[in-house]
Amino acid sequence: MTRYFSALVLALLAATAVVVPAQAHAELKSSTPASGAALAAPPATVELVFSEAIQLPDGDAVTVTGADGAKVTITKVEAVDKTITATLDVKTAKSGAHTVAWAAKSDDGDTITGTFAFTMTAPEQTSSSAAPPSSVTMSAPVSNAPPSTTPAESGGVPLWVWILIGLAVVVGAILLVRRRKPEDA
Repeated sequence: MTRYFSALVLALLAATAVVVPAQAHAELKSSTPASGAALAAPPATVELVFSEAIQLPDGDAVTVTGADGAKVTITKVEAVDKTITATLDVKTAKSGAHTVAWAAKSDDGDTITGTFAFTMTAPEQTSSSAAPPSSVTMSAPVSNAPPSTTPAESGGVPLWVWILIGLAVVVGAILLVRRRKPEDA
């Protein structure tokens, strides 16, 4: 019996050694404006750079909200390789704290999300003036909270789990058949 138990343990170890480690999701590496930045003028764009290639998610990829709860109008959002760029209508930006909520779809199909904040100290924009684009380099961690993962279109249980379950069933059936043979004879 210990021989069969040893075979089961070795088979499970072999199966788990072959299993590919869980794929890491894309992570936000930097942003413009940076988290915690204090800007003298409204940014013309929000740029998010990730650790791997990403796609635009279903729904809003970037939302910029002011302290008063008003959203800054976003006129264009595009994803190219590892970067999402959102073009802002600077006329709708107001002074104060702003929160950028972002979402991106990783190559594995999962949607990652996060937020960060920046402050704008510029006077409110009028329709006749446009502010120059602001470029701020990242000097602090980009995300105030770790990115959460929400499966956008989950494929269900990962393949390696099914392999382990199948292996356990096969080994269990073999042990059951071997155990019953001496009783039948």
